[in-house]
Amino acid sequence: MAADISVVIPAKNAAATIEAALGSLVPDKALILEILVIDDGSDDRTAAVATSCAQRHGLPVDVLSVRLGSAGAARNAGIAQAKGAFIFFLDADDAVMPGSLSLLHAALTGRAGAGIATGASIRRTEGRPDKLKTPHGYGPDKRRNASRYLRNELWPIAMGSALVAKWATADVRFPEAIGLDEDTCYWTALLARADVVAIDAPVLLYNHDEERMTRRFVAAPRETFVAVAKELGRLTAAGVDRDALQWRKAWVAQRIARQLIKHRMFKDAAGMMRAVLAHRELGRGWKALQYRGRILLGRLSRNQVKAPGRKRRTLIVSFDPAFPAVSGADLRTFGNASAAATFGPVRLASIRAAEDIAPPSGIRTVSLTDQADTKSHSVGWRRINGENRIPRVALTRLKRLAREFRPDTIVVESIWLFKLLRPLRRLTEQLILDMHNIESSVAEQGPAGPGQLVPSDIRKLEQRAATIVDRIWVCSHLDRERLAAFVGRPMPIDVVPNGIPRAASMAAELPAAPATANGFPTIIYVGHLGYGPNVEAAEKLANVILPRIRRALPSAKLQLAGRSPSPRSRALATLHGIELIDSPEDIGPLLSAAHLTIVPLAMGGGTRIKILEAMAWGVPVVATPLAVEGLDLANGEDVLLSSSDEGLADLAVELCSNPARMARLRAGAHQTAWSRFGPQATREAVSRGLDNTGQ
Repeated sequence: MAADISVVIPAKNAAATIEAALGSLVPDKALILEILVIDDGSDDRTAAVATSCAQRHGLPVDVLSVRLGSAGAARNAGIAQAKGAFIFFLDADDAVMPGSLSLLHAALTGRAGAGIATGASIRRTEGRPDKLKTPHGYGPDKRRNASRYLRNELWPIAMGSALVAKWATADVRFPEAIGLDEDTCYWTALLARADVVAIDAPVLLYNHDEERMTRRFVAAPRETFVAVAKELGRLTAAGVDRDALQWRKAWVAQRIARQLIKHRMFKDAAGMMRAVLAHRELGRGWKALQYRGRILLGRLSRNQVKAPGRKRRTLIVSFDPAFPAVSGADLRTFGNASAAATFGPVRLASIRAAEDIAPPSGIRTVSLTDQADTKSHSVGWRRINGENRIPRVALTRLKRLAREFRPDTIVVESIWLFKLLRPLRRLTEQLILDMHNIESSVAEQGPAGPGQLVPSDIRKLEQRAATIVDRIWVCSHLDRERLAAFVGRPMPIDVVPNGIPRAASMAAELPAAPATANGFPTIIYVGHLGYGPNVEAAEKLANVILPRIRRALPSAKLQLAGRSPSPRSRALATLHGIELIDSPEDIGPLLSAAHLTIVPLAMGGGTRIKILEAMAWGVPVVATPLAVEGLDLANGEDVLLSSSDEGLADLAVELCSNPARMARLRAGAHQTAWSRFGPQATREAVSRGLDNTGQ
């Protein structure tokens, strides 16, 4: 019997399970032409374990290292690479039964014209009995098979329970933008074009992770539903029945609503139920009626229906004062406070003493300590490196403030204030952790040494925090994906992007281009100049990038502007063509006079407020990909990107030599900043983050 099966296994951080998956294929290795392990950005030993296992068992394993970001995309990469006449998909945490491939191969080759052979599967869920799922009900009518499959009238085909003829999937691929129902879309498209043969024998033992599935619903319910509905809509091109597709969309919405109700996210659940009610059949069903009743009772039981005229009260807690806002964390915190103030009173409480300056209407600042309190006993007996020391008197005053102010929501800024979460849990209906960085991911970017942050310790802290708070805010969709991958339980994670800082004091129109009479170009770099990544970036600018630019543009000069310059930052001001501006009172005049900003960051997290502010002033941005990570900016339209210092310098020279391109980049950056990160966008994001529990 010829070896003609290509096995495709998508794997991401699967070092603990990949050996068992590969080992289960050994009884059928005579049929296997190749095993393609698609290693999608693993940071564990997935590739090494797979290679070692292959050598030990004599399996034809080929590990392909990619960075695609989804199981669907990884499977598609495997399809494109596959050389066999048949393709078998297996997940890295599942295992096939001995002889399964032989059974499926015999069934598929024994039925002329069949494109899919599927067998029974055993579903294993922690804490529950195993469940046998046997395929049945498939007929000769392909269109009917696809329609019944969407309506759950046929047992779903589990990944690892089916063998596919390569001709059947020639132009059929998995959706790559969704992590829910991507397999349903794929199998439906195949059923619409190929005959299927089913066998009763169990061919797969798969591990069903209920918590991981639930997390997909809870983290971003609306975005998840819209993305799945969009992919389902594309199946009309395969001739799939529209009524069945509409039924499936409503069913997905109902499935998401069930988990939202379970996690008491009643406003989101109500939104999902609107999609269910729009479908004549499901919207009138008993389950839809039951869910609507649970949503109503849930709102009432949580006492979230407020008296007429009562506004939402928000308490935001930070370590450093958020007003006056100067850089990074305080700019984000104050921007969120300003947005929250449009919905009701806001208190900004800081562990450290705040300046005696009145913030805008609707916001009041509160200092929880003064100079005399710095030596008092602190909260908690053990702190990991990086975690803030919180005097006990600060916690006492914070509790008093919460009881007097009676906030509907308390927002705690950053994981470094972890010690406040449990004490505050009892004092508000909704407790939110605002993670402007996924700090464990940031710590992984540099080697841990004496005094350095240890990523594993921070990750444990982040996981513990997720068991205490009701919601977590992050800066970007990328950070949400990173956090959802390890928090350990279903968790509402809201994307509340950084907004344009000090937008209220800026004109929304594109400013005039700066003059060139006093030297060209003027390059500006804005940031906290005592913060390690910014110091390293400033040194790259001064020692590598600026000299290379000056070889082509001799009058180029660099301005370094920011608070608390370190000695290393101050030393750069002694170099030719470099000016250090220590703690500027107003960054606006500096940005309005700058021709471009270069941001050569090599480490960090969150999203860069310095880049948003420059774009809002119409300052062209040249940066590393890491510097704009999470902002979803278009290279060549919003920013110019290069991973090397030399590349950044060359891009800057090229831009300055092309006035028309510089004008286009100024206009594109300005429009993107104001439309996607302006005050209205911030208000909408904060509104969702504050209101969509229990509303």
